[in-house]
Amino acid sequence: MATYNEIVAFTKGVGVRPVSFTNADNINAKQTYAPADPASRINFLAISSTSATQKYMLMQLHNLTTGEIATLGTITVPANAGTNGSVPIVSGLNRGNLPWLQIDSDGNPFIDLNYNMNIEMRLLSALNASETITVTTSGGSYAA
Repeated sequence: MATYNEIVAFTKGVGVRPVSFTNADNINAKQTYAPADPASRINFLAISSTSATQKYMLMQLHNLTTGEIATLGTITVPANAGTNGSVPIVSGLNRGNLPWLQIDSDGNPFIDLNYNMNIEMRLLSALNASETITVTTSGGSYAA
């Protein structure tokens, strides 16, 4: 039986993973985070965009065991977010977009996940040929 820390501390490597969305992806969902252990946490999700127009991304939880998909919320991505110096990168873990997010004792939002519960993102409308949206997620395991 696995044991877990009483105080959340990442005991295994924290991973950072960028996933890019282009016109070829249309509005298909892409995996942005897959927990490696039954006690995993996402601690940041950053979104940048080269699109000249505002876009919307749907975050969903995909249970790989049963195939069920649950919508978690929609994140607004302003035009040129994080790519031109005047529009900041978007925090995907924003309680304005995802009011159900938990906050840790330091005031930071997070998502705890079980093994086989993947976070996926998808655009609500396709990008133009030259546009890219990049979702960068960081998370780790706190299984002992």
